[in-house]
Amino acid sequence: MLDIVTNPDNEQWNQYAAENVASKFSHLFDWGESLATTYDIPIYRLAVINTKTHRISGILPLMLFNPPGKDIRLVSLPYTDSAGILADNWESSQALVSGALKLADKLGACHLELRQDGALHSFYQQQKSTDPWRYTLHNFKTGLLRPIPTSVDALWADLSGKVRNQIRKAERCGCTVRAGGTELLSDFYAVFSENMRDLGSPVHGIELFQSLIKRDILQTAIIVIYLHSKPAAASIVLLHNETLYNPWASSLRRYRPSCPNMLLYWSMLQYAVENRCCWFDFGRSTPNAPTCRFKVQWGAEMQQLGWHVFSRKPYNWLPTNESLEYDYWKNLDLLHSRRYGPAIRRWISL
Repeated sequence: MLDIVTNPDNEQWNQYAAENVASKFSHLFDWGESLATTYDIPIYRLAVINTKTHRISGILPLMLFNPPGKDIRLVSLPYTDSAGILADNWESSQALVSGALKLADKLGACHLELRQDGALHSFYQQQKSTDPWRYTLHNFKTGLLRPIPTSVDALWADLSGKVRNQIRKAERCGCTVRAGGTELLSDFYAVFSENMRDLGSPVHGIELFQSLIKRDILQTAIIVIYLHSKPAAASIVLLHNETLYNPWASSLRRYRPSCPNMLLYWSMLQYAVENRCCWFDFGRSTPNAPTCRFKVQWGAEMQQLGWHVFSRKPYNWLPTNESLEYDYWKNLDLLHSRRYGPAIRRWISL
């Protein structure tokens, strides 16, 4: 017998996420909490409890995404590549899908969006015409993952000659590396926010990263590449389940000839080796886009990302309707892009 519980104890939640080998950092209680508190968005956590053992057998974090003038969506999770159903078995997974749809109905959401790897082993893929929800699987993004060897020497030998030469060039040009925590946040944000402006993308506020870094369970680190003492490239990495994740990385265009971005990725892979990781997750990309090809040159292999969307008939939601690129944003000065960006970024779930 299975029961659905809403908002279980955070220690129970994290224990289940820590013990499940399929979990990602985004399943941890603190990840969702940072997103929800930073942007003041309601968060709901569904857990399946086995009534015989009284133990959790599945979890699903959800946030109620309610952009002004647009359909209400229940998302697991916005700003995240993958944070969908984590369950021990088919029955628990099915119970979570059903529970999430009931919650969406209760909250008046037109759509339920589950971002997760693989298929939903559920009868919802074979719906009856009387079902009020329309199910669609979207594969417009790909994840990129590479295995990590046990030594830095083996990692170096596994790279192409072109990549090694660009790393050496960065070092010859005077690029240096620092890895740390809060003390590097301002340098990271200086690079990240400028790069986002140059891409035409409204930027997350620095408050989000402050919230993430202070939560020890997330095992967050910042890596910054300096060129003549000035931050030229930077990233944030999170360690979980023997995988090092890189959700954010940026470099400044004016320093591109010195290849600081190549030294940044080499440094992240080194960090993964030093922390005995088995995998490095480069984050999502659009298949065959320049960023995707950049990551593939480091030995990354494309992994299908499934965004499972249930839309209440007659509504329909296409994740590709959202965009992070606006030409007009590129013309803003840095001060205004940093000031006004977070309010816009709040309602872009990508």
